[in-house]
Amino acid sequence: MLKLKNVKSCFTPNSIQEAIDIHKKSGGKAVFVGGGLDITVFPNPAIEQLIFLDKLGLTYIRDDAGNIKIGATSTITDIAKAPVMQNYLKGKVKIALTELASELLRNQITMGGSIARHHFYSDIIPALYALKAKIMVSDGELVEEFFVDDFYRNDLKVLMETHIVVGVHLSKYDDSFQFGSKRFVRNATDIALLNMVILAQIEEDIIKDVSISVGSRPGPAYRFEQGEAFLRGKKLTKELAEDFESFTKSNVDVTKDMHLCKEYRQHIASIYAKEMLLDFIGGVR
Repeated sequence: MLKLKNVKSCFTPNSIQEAIDIHKKSGGKAVFVGGGLDITVFPNPAIEQLIFLDKLGLTYIRDDAGNIKIGATSTITDIAKAPVMQNYLKGKVKIALTELASELLRNQITMGGSIARHHFYSDIIPALYALKAKIMVSDGELVEEFFVDDFYRNDLKVLMETHIVVGVHLSKYDDSFQFGSKRFVRNATDIALLNMVILAQIEEDIIKDVSISVGSRPGPAYRFEQGEAFLRGKKLTKELAEDFESFTKSNVDVTKDMHLCKEYRQHIASIYAKEMLLDFIGGVR
């Protein structure tokens, strides 16, 4: 916060409508604050107003019929500790959450902030893609629902000028589904240099359906639809895992940056693809 030297006002609105009204009147000089991590790491000198979302009732994780509903100001720690997450997809989502960053950062990173900021290195967004999450946004009057794929087809800068991310809905999956998540980092608290998430429905050893996402590539996370088509309808075997390793290496959409070359990212992605399928074989036996 000390880096935001030009901040003149702080607001704690009591409603989403009030928060959006303040934001609109700021002329682009206000920012919504959930956990506050983003504005401390990436301080914008143009920001003059902070709009804290603490009083909007957006910190919750609810078990609601066929969905898990997560409020936007819920932190990664909140989500991982929620009772409904303990057995969600055999507890593997909880494990993935507890392996992100450090405990201090998990206490600050919020679901809404991760979605709205859309950082390319986010570990949350690839998981939301694979889980086929629904993103809920509000303009203060109406709540709109987007599948995550559709949400990121919007111009986020324009959408977030008049809306707030208020929550996420995750479908509850039965025991025929297997979940896997891998992230490549230099150390335990670093941002991911590549991450991959797979959700697969497997019945009688046949991959009935599958969703795969890749992030930190280093562009924005995306659905690896070619990989999904390659696996869908096939029998889950060690041979398939090896074939998928080769397929992923040749077809995954990654590139280079200052940290990794394109070829190394392809290599890591292919290894992760194989490892997760092998894990699924063990999970369905």
